[in-house]
Amino acid sequence: MIVWINGAFGAGKTTTAGLLAKRLEDAKIFDPEYVGYMLTSFVQSPTGDFQDLPLWRHLVVETMAGLASQYQHPWIAPMSLINADYRIEILGGIRAAGVDVREFVLSVPEDQLRARIDADQVEVNARQWRHDHVAQALTTFATLTDTTVVDGTQPPEQVADTILTRVKA
Repeated sequence: MIVWINGAFGAGKTTTAGLLAKRLEDAKIFDPEYVGYMLTSFVQSPTGDFQDLPLWRHLVVETMAGLASQYQHPWIAPMSLINADYRIEILGGIRAAGVDVREFVLSVPEDQLRARIDADQVEVNARQWRHDHVAQALTTFATLTDTTVVDGTQPPEQVADTILTRVKA
């Protein structure tokens, strides 16, 4: 099983993933960004976003499906997929490989999201990029009907517990 934690940049995906991994027995985190970091050592995306590389999307599908099938424990993937087509391609591709994917979208209002982005002292260099993608993220996530939306304004422990309860249901 893969628990995909989606949401806008700055919504709390990484924090939630870490807390969830401690609560979900034998769970491991795999961040698909690592695939992007590897690829950008060799190729450049014309847009500056590795998600726009078809090879990145293909490798994420293959890697996540391979991890889930060869290493039988829950996987947690904290990754924003704000392009609706890429989301369908990646999550659909993993599911087509026979893997149970449970997606949770962390929902945070725009004003709180922007405040979190500004307050983040770890990803300071990504601040402007994150702000530039807020509108697209909010638009994409507002139209989804095939996912579980979680209130990302709750304390991170509650967000993780909410996801854990739904995963175990």
